[in-house]
Amino acid sequence: MVNALTIDVEEYFCYAYPDATLSRDQWARLESRVVPQTLETLDILEDHGIRATFFLLGWVAEREPFLVREIRDRGHEIGSHGYGHDLAYQQTPEDFRDDVKRSIDVITDVTGEMPLGYRAPSFSIGHNALWALDIVAELGFRYDASIYPIGHRHYGMSNARPDPHRLDNGLWEFPASTFSLLGVRLPFGGGGYLRLYPFAATRWATHRINAAGRPAVIFVHPWELDPRPPAMGLDLVHRFQHTVNLRKTRPRLLHLCAEFDFAPMSEVLDALGSDSLSSVTAASG
Repeated sequence: MVNALTIDVEEYFCYAYPDATLSRDQWARLESRVVPQTLETLDILEDHGIRATFFLLGWVAEREPFLVREIRDRGHEIGSHGYGHDLAYQQTPEDFRDDVKRSIDVITDVTGEMPLGYRAPSFSIGHNALWALDIVAELGFRYDASIYPIGHRHYGMSNARPDPHRLDNGLWEFPASTFSLLGVRLPFGGGGYLRLYPFAATRWATHRINAAGRPAVIFVHPWELDPRPPAMGLDLVHRFQHTVNLRKTRPRLLHLCAEFDFAPMSEVLDALGSDSLSSVTAASG
């Protein structure tokens, strides 16, 4: 089973907690670290012969176009992470469209190609923002990777279908990975979950989802490879989520790359084949 490895390329200060955000005017005054961290990620993948999908924040791509070209030239797939890392459910449909379209324009201007996939910041397309999926389809993306089929205070949709599937609007949905334990659906495989869980749990869950005939989605942020990011003005809960076990990200990514097969999301979808996928809505249980 070939799994999907995805990298959300953003700065360490581009978090999107509903009650703790920084304006983009503030972003411009903070120390940038995205270039060396992304290059380190690229080197790790190159050492293991792995190609991935990089969901690029338009704000970063606009400032670091050579980094976009470096990702492309090393054979990776480029997707959109929106422009300003705003939560989908906190935007109007018009603002959401403008934000995603701006990211498309930035990426296309650098690469000459329309990005294939889109992932909303913080998986923020859920029950209260399903309208966003139609906009993603209308803008020309092939697939979306914004649904987290769990219940979470900031994101997620607990009754969403957990496997890759086609939506009624023609868009493929490739949800983040979950596993069931004692009847409870739990997240794994990326971000804070990769850092928080014992690595044996991530390995076990990945093998389990593969044994069920489904690809797993692993996702990391380049800033998670930095064990000592600059201090940020977050409350204790968000600071813990943002910084817990950062020193473990690199070795765990190395273990995953050595043990599992990975490919860009579009290629994993191609490998699944349309005969194994049915047309359903994102809200299906």
